Amino acid sequence: MMTQLPLDKKIQDLISKKDFHQADALIEKKILENPNSADSYYLKGVANYFQGQVGGTVENLKKALALDPRHTDAAICLSVLYNDIGKYDEAKNVFESANRSIARKSTGGEDVGVDKKFAVKHLELADLYLRYRRYDEAIEEYSKSALLDPSTLEIRIRRAKAYAKKGYVTRAVQELQTLKAENATHPGILLQLGLLHYSQGNVLDAELEWEGVLDLNPNHPEALAYLDMAKRARIKGP
Repeated sequence: MMTQLPLDKKIQDLISKKDFHQADALIEKKILENPNSADSYYLKGVANYFQGQVGGTVENLKKALALDPRHTDAAICLSVLYNDIGKYDEAKNVFESANRSIARKSTGGEDVGVDKKFAVKHLELADLYLRYRRYDEAIEEYSKSALLDPSTLEIRIRRAKAYAKKGYVTRAVQELQTLKAENATHPGILLQLGLLHYSQGNVLDAELEWEGVLDLNPNHPEALAYLDMAKRARIKGP
């Protein structure tokens, strides 16, 4: 395996430089030497992608996954491509199939890195669903991402936003208040909690949250803007 790394690195460098002719030649050499190498077809798919060859990209990434269903990079690339061309269900199926394969594999210390990769992908899918107002799917994907990467608070903040968009404002507030109890100095939590209070007409509670942000950073632009908005709303009156 170690002998393959320098060649893979060279191929990746050639792709980055858009020297696809040389990259393709080296990839074909790899395939001839080892027809069952998932990495070879993954690299071929990447080269296809950067040349705008959608059909070739899909074909070679599928070959990589057929040879190694746990090939995280191939799964992520194929899923991203499906998202790009509007095949959202196919994107989700590819990704979750690879996710199940990873879950069946016990790799010790590697699990954390793999989990984070999948967490990022679930987060991307969640954001996409949210953009198209598919709130149930967005919440589901944010939840999967949060389970895989509980240390990234932004995931749970975005899930709270999705709850609010769905109309579950109380659930959203509870989520953020739980986060605040755990991380009282995270400005993103306080900003979003303030916005939820403000949307419900609780201007004083909103101002308290935004003032809490200014206690942490007196020049925080968003907190200053929100407090100015609240002040103007009070002056204007009902």
